[in-house]
Amino acid sequence: MAGRWILRGGACSLVIALAACAEASAGPTLKPNEVQVIEPVGREAAWTYAPHELKVSAGTTVTFVNMGKEFHTVTSSDEGRPFDVGLDSGRKATISFDKVGVFAYHCGVHPQMTGVVRVCDGACT
Repeated sequence: MAGRWILRGGACSLVIALAACAEASAGPTLKPNEVQVIEPVGREAAWTYAPHELKVSAGTTVTFVNMGKEFHTVTSSDEGRPFDVGLDSGRKATISFDKVGVFAYHCGVHPQMTGVVRVCDGACT
C-alpha cells in the first residue's frame, strides 16, 4: 500500500514539473506593438527582448516594457542614435516609428540583448 502512494506522489510531481516547463517555454504574453525585456533567472547570457523582431506600420508607437529586475536600455544601433531610452525595472517607455525601414537596437548595458523593429509602408506581411 505504501508503495502505491510513493508512485502516485512521483507521478504527481512529474505532472507538476511538466506543466511548469510548458508554461515557461510558452514565453511571455505580448500585447500588440509591445516588446518586453526578458531575464531568464540565472542565465544572463540569455537575456533578450521579446519578440526579437517586431513588424509595425509606419506611424506606430511601440511600447518597451522591462519585465526584469535589472536596468536596461533600448538604444538604436544606427549612427546618430535616433532613440536611446533607459528602462528601470517594472517601467515602460514608448518610441514612435514614423519612417519605413529596419531599426536595430540593443541594450547599452547588456550588449547581447538585441532586437529589430521593421516598419512597413502600410500593413506588414
